Amino acid sequence: MSVKTFLFRLRRSRFIRSDGGQSLVEISLVLPLLVFGLLAGADLARAFAVQLAVQNGARAGAESYAIDSTPSTGEAQLAAVAEMNRTPSLLATIGNVSVVEAQTDGVSTCIHPPTALTPCYVTVRVTYTWRAITNWPWIPNTANFDRTTIFQMFY
Repeated sequence: MSVKTFLFRLRRSRFIRSDGGQSLVEISLVLPLLVFGLLAGADLARAFAVQLAVQNGARAGAESYAIDSTPSTGEAQLAAVAEMNRTPSLLATIGNVSVVEAQTDGVSTCIHPPTALTPCYVTVRVTYTWRAITNWPWIPNTANFDRTTIFQMFY
């Protein structure tokens, strides 16, 4: 059968003349856009969830350090990591968390116990690098999230 005969028979077939053929063509044109939108939306939702987890981790670490009667850096880091790892697909480590204890100027060493004249603050900084599931062309596939929380210490 020649190509010319095949095309003639294809034009005369019921499938091409029916509405089903038109629907099939429309779906095949729109389906890639729908899949792209679904995958992009999922990546965007994951990035937002990671941003919130990093922010909550910084808060949890600072709160843990500030209200403890015998605060330790390791304990604050573990509290921050535990809070962050509650988010699915996030694998934070202690290396993502830094804890600094200082007076109001941010440099001077704290005097224990802190008083109204010499308050002491804890600063917890959490960083995390998020990676997209899909490698998108022309769009960044990673994002660095960095959040800092400062709490006044109480004993």
